[in-house]
Amino acid sequence: MKRLTVFAGALLLTVGAAALLPALQQLDHFAGRAENTRAVLLPQPRMELNEYNLVDQLNGLPLTMQIAKASWKGVVLTLDLKMPDTAAGPATVYENIAEAASYCFYETSNVQQLLLRIVAEDPWTGKRHLLIAADIRRDEWPAEALRTLKGWSEPELPEELKNEFRISDTKLWRTRYHVQPPAENAAAFYTP
Repeated sequence: MKRLTVFAGALLLTVGAAALLPALQQLDHFAGRAENTRAVLLPQPRMELNEYNLVDQLNGLPLTMQIAKASWKGVVLTLDLKMPDTAAGPATVYENIAEAASYCFYETSNVQQLLLRIVAEDPWTGKRHLLIAADIRRDEWPAEALRTLKGWSEPELPEELKNEFRISDTKLWRTRYHVQPPAENAAAFYTP
């Protein structure tokens, strides 16, 4: 009799737990939906960049290139990114430019202009050489252009991207990655 009572109690507990599980799952589903709805409806607060939090904020950027120099003045952030000593390709450079622009214009509220330079440092002399410069301004380029830039792997950028992000490259960049010079300077570039 005692065994029968224990067995009946265990059976009743199992059936009760099985009946409660769908109700708990439904409750969890509604709670998750409410959280998701809130996340969609309420925008993430943007951070305001200033001279006091500049170092901390830039330290958290997901860049693969080292920040060589940074400054903040008014509504303009100026960054110099140092080309790594290893053979980093154009894809790395363009991805870092896109990451910096994404941070400035999607995660901050007060950066209106990003002046960005990609520099190579001579390991013997420590002298820096400009490879690429960009003057990127808030709301002056479409979002799909940023995605295109982030995924671009060829050394030569399309003119449309160069114009939207005001990107210019130097002779050193073109020489390193075998990029043809612009048509108007082609004659001067190839003359002996």
